[in-house]
Amino acid sequence: MNNDATRAAFWTAADDWLCDGYSIDVRYFAECAMVGRILQAKIALAPLKPGFDHRFQIRTPNFAVGQAQGYPMKKAALMETLAAALDGRLELPGNSFKLQAIQPLDYFSEMAFRDRWFSPLHMQITGDRTAPLLTSSDLAGIDNALRLATPPFDGLSDASAWLDLPAPGTITPPAINIHGSPPCDLIFEQCTVHDNRIHLILHAIEGFDVDRVRLAVRAVPGLGLDARQQVAARINWSGVEDGLRMGTATIELDRAENVFTMLMIGSSVIRRQWFIDSTKARNSRLLAVRHFDRDLKMIRQGVLEGQDSSKFELGVAALLFLLGFSPAVQLETNAPDIIVATPAGKLVIVECTTRIADFSAKLGKLVDRRGDLTRALAASEHPNVVATVLVCRLPRDQIAAEAEELRRHGTILLTLENLEQAFERVRIPNDPDAMLDNAIAQISGPSGDGVQLQDGSML
Repeated sequence: MNNDATRAAFWTAADDWLCDGYSIDVRYFAECAMVGRILQAKIALAPLKPGFDHRFQIRTPNFAVGQAQGYPMKKAALMETLAAALDGRLELPGNSFKLQAIQPLDYFSEMAFRDRWFSPLHMQITGDRTAPLLTSSDLAGIDNALRLATPPFDGLSDASAWLDLPAPGTITPPAINIHGSPPCDLIFEQCTVHDNRIHLILHAIEGFDVDRVRLAVRAVPGLGLDARQQVAARINWSGVEDGLRMGTATIELDRAENVFTMLMIGSSVIRRQWFIDSTKARNSRLLAVRHFDRDLKMIRQGVLEGQDSSKFELGVAALLFLLGFSPAVQLETNAPDIIVATPAGKLVIVECTTRIADFSAKLGKLVDRRGDLTRALAASEHPNVVATVLVCRLPRDQIAAEAEELRRHGTILLTLENLEQAFERVRIPNDPDAMLDNAIAQISGPSGDGVQLQDGSML
């Protein structure tokens, strides 16, 4: 998608989503000496009142840093702010900042990623990638100015952590990032599938026109095309309470072991979500594990939360078991975290990490151990093709720099997004050999962004 199309798609979605009553949060680093040059900025749009007031501004003759908030906002004011941002400008009370751009601004949106389950508004507007960096002397002066300011920060690194923005002085190009939460969503923790019917609950904020909601369901295995239905007209919306309107719908379906839902506003998707009837799950491994770990609560915590590396390894092993693999957690310290076998006898060695600092060390261990195991298998006249997988809990965009290194070493990378999506697959029987073959084939793909499965979903 080119810049014009990306910008147009975002603008259409924002116009469909935003309404009176949103809050806005703007954070920025800017250089004042060069006509208010934006170094980094972020705009966050949320449908509810923020639970905190963190407004501040620190300005020196050469530098500005701050956080501005507004609630409740009119849609017209929000759209004016977005229009300025798309032109590379931040217009704040008493301040005007701009992205430096010799070439046309560059536009990138995660909304174009087709495999996402949740799709909030997103746009990144990037300025001149060759813009001059601040000098060490400039950065030291800013550090000290921030220590003397009110509120005080221990230099740029402290302010960067507080604002959740890349610190000036890094190689990150100047940009404005826009994120927006939807005005309506499925409350999927309260949605259920049972006895061939799905009960859905949605929340929408008061100012949103619920007639713009689109909702489709698909029963699996279902009964032909009758398993696919548009059901937005069957949502019953209540009156407003505490600024929210609740929608409910109970949909009768045939042969509904699982139900897939697609929630949209206008022509933009918000959420794609599976719901299952736990009494009809076809994956016997899932039934067995859920008998002792209801809703896979402990496995999810081990894989997706916390920093306990041992629980992370055990959780990954359990997730592989649910997907049809045969994993073995190793107790020997000089060994991979997990050795995995497929039904056809293919072998995989897995290293798990929760931190980017472990990345290179884990990769080096994987490569060395693959070589050792391959030679041992060859000496004993066994099939000696061994796959390697590095599982990292971090989001994909935080480890993009390492993805190319992984591809060079023929190692599959699974990130937080892949782990979340894997949990969506456990409710159905899987073919581990096909999943592994497809993952290996994708290693040298042009994007390197995860591993796409044969059915189009992501491992």
